[in-house]
Amino acid sequence: MAASGGSVGFSIGEVSQAVGLAPQTLRLWERERLVRPRRTDRGYRVYMEPDVSRLREIKHLRKVEGLNFAAIRKQIGAAEASGGTNGHPPDDSGAPGERLRRLRVKAHKTLKEVSEATGLSISFISALERGGSGASVASLRRLAGSYGVTMRELFGADLEAATPLVQSADRPVMQWDNGVRFEEMASGEKVMDPSYLRVPAGAGSEGFYSHTGEEFIYVISGHLLVELRDQGTFRMAPGDTLYFPSTTPHRWWADEGPVEAVYVNTPPTF
Repeated sequence: MAASGGSVGFSIGEVSQAVGLAPQTLRLWERERLVRPRRTDRGYRVYMEPDVSRLREIKHLRKVEGLNFAAIRKQIGAAEASGGTNGHPPDDSGAPGERLRRLRVKAHKTLKEVSEATGLSISFISALERGGSGASVASLRRLAGSYGVTMRELFGADLEAATPLVQSADRPVMQWDNGVRFEEMASGEKVMDPSYLRVPAGAGSEGFYSHTGEEFIYVISGHLLVELRDQGTFRMAPGDTLYFPSTTPHRWWADEGPVEAVYVNTPPTF
């Protein structure tokens, strides 16, 4: 696909076929810092021969020896970028500032216009575009709504191809600085948008947000508090469910312990 210093590079599709791994699995392993391909000027991944060899080793450790990501990193080390990145930072589970800037430019909006539409300060939005941290679920949801995209598009976390089965190890991940983590549980064009939600103790959306559609929450473990504006706060225990219109401003957070839940949006606007 590409050459750098005499070395031939391969696209994610070529590597997928050569190693026998789905593209979404390659992206997941990249987010887990197991491999770091270089990037072209347009942001496309280019895998070099050492990357392919490393992927085969990871596949063996994962599939044959059954090691988890932490154990694999401990055994072979976290990945270093191969052949440079042409100025592009490696893709991770956060929302890259460059992607936020591109979405704003594509929407033909100024920082002031986005600030007025979302209620976020110009300095905060500008800091995020420069790669700053501190964005909450609520603030990024407002930005996504302003740009007319879903949260998954904002994170670049969508599965490439529709498949009936999404294995737990292959779920695309959206994760915030406070540890809140959404894992996508379905792929392709769909009416429902189910996610596996993990919330550390005391963490949450950090503010109200709203959007079109309806939402359903099923708590698996821990206690999740959900506040619906003008309707009060609901304390959800394991096995409890909550259903409400997404147009109602809402916020949520974990109680004293961590929470795991299934969170469903419909249509897929989150």
